[in-house]
Amino acid sequence: MRRIPKARTGVAVVAMLAATAACSGGGGSDDARKPADDDHAAIHVDHPVALADQDVKVRIGGLGAHDRVTVAAQAVDRSGQPWRASGRFTADAQGRIDLDRQAPRGGRPYTKADSTGLLGAMLPTAGRGVRMIGSGDAFSYHPPSPAEKRAYGLRLTVTKHGKQLADRSITRQWLTKTVRHRKLTVAKNRIDGEMYTPPPGKHRRAPVLVFGGSEGGNSGEYAAALLAARGHPALSLCYFRCGKGSGRPNAINMIDTGYFLRAARVLGKEPGADPRRLAVMGNSRGSEIAQLLGQRHPSVVRDVIAYAPSEVVNGPYLAGPSGRAAWAEHGRPIPAGPIRLDHVRGTVLAIAGGNDKMWGSAQAARTIAAQHNSSGRSHQQIAYPKAGHHVNWFPYGQPGQEGGANGAVTATAGSDQEARKDSWARVLKLLDDGV
Repeated sequence: MRRIPKARTGVAVVAMLAATAACSGGGGSDDARKPADDDHAAIHVDHPVALADQDVKVRIGGLGAHDRVTVAAQAVDRSGQPWRASGRFTADAQGRIDLDRQAPRGGRPYTKADSTGLLGAMLPTAGRGVRMIGSGDAFSYHPPSPAEKRAYGLRLTVTKHGKQLADRSITRQWLTKTVRHRKLTVAKNRIDGEMYTPPPGKHRRAPVLVFGGSEGGNSGEYAAALLAARGHPALSLCYFRCGKGSGRPNAINMIDTGYFLRAARVLGKEPGADPRRLAVMGNSRGSEIAQLLGQRHPSVVRDVIAYAPSEVVNGPYLAGPSGRAAWAEHGRPIPAGPIRLDHVRGTVLAIAGGNDKMWGSAQAARTIAAQHNSSGRSHQQIAYPKAGHHVNWFPYGQPGQEGGANGAVTATAGSDQEARKDSWARVLKLLDDGV
């Protein structure tokens, strides 16, 4: 049996800055506030209010020729813990800096030119999180649930010799104004989850059932919210560790496929959903049940997105000596072992990092892609050689740290960001095209 990945530790949760703009659809470019002195530097952002998975271009103007300055991004987490990333940049002869074209001097905190590099490079600067930097434990921040806050805020600053020359805030949205949210509970709905529904469009869209892995809880809610903002009805489902009084177990032990199928049917009835195109999106341990659903229930599930996947069913997790099997069907345990994918109606898209220290997800992705669906078409895999285990979901955020299989503690953070950027576009294409 393959090694079961340990649960993520030290998860820090980042909250909005004191006040974010009310969530609106787009957000055009505008100038930052300028200092009340003769420096006249300004930060220009093409989309100061944008979806959290949308790229933003950041430029700085009004500096002196070849000025050397520090550009920083910062936010504050739910417990008041500050997070920050900063890089040193040199202005051109016209006093301009374009983060999309310039990498920080010295390759820190990221190595390649990237307009959103600072957003993904933030680390805690005070509190418990600081002690985890360099520990080898994976951690990242999660802004408040989209059910609580539709957006979160970040602050950008430019300083020279310790003097602030410019600052501005940007708003990263999970939801647009027209997306509706409702909470589903075991007591009322027989499932625990967060439903995000966009207004119906001209055509029905593929609905997406999203769930996480061994971390438990409802970690897929950010991705579900963004999918809804992109027009896909989405349900983020919690299947274990859902909180006191949730009615859900605290271990991956005999979790029945029927629970997920019930959620899929609820989702498929949402306005604007095309139930014939329903997809499931599972991360890490969740990739196992995602594949099982596609294989065993092709009439309900068409496509499967498997992040950091396993190609086998592993044993129970956190169940102790009484554990029987991770997954079940009609109350009967599903045996550990290889997962066949020949009955899948659509496509299994496996997304993995080649420097995954949790388990061999890149090899698993290759094994998945070597199989064929019910129509004889090959499944797909995308592997990012330098990325680690946390390649899942949306780009332009999720700062944190993970040690790679090569033993370097911060080996994968930048590569994980690049993997999310590339793979998210492919996931959206699969949902829209089905190929």
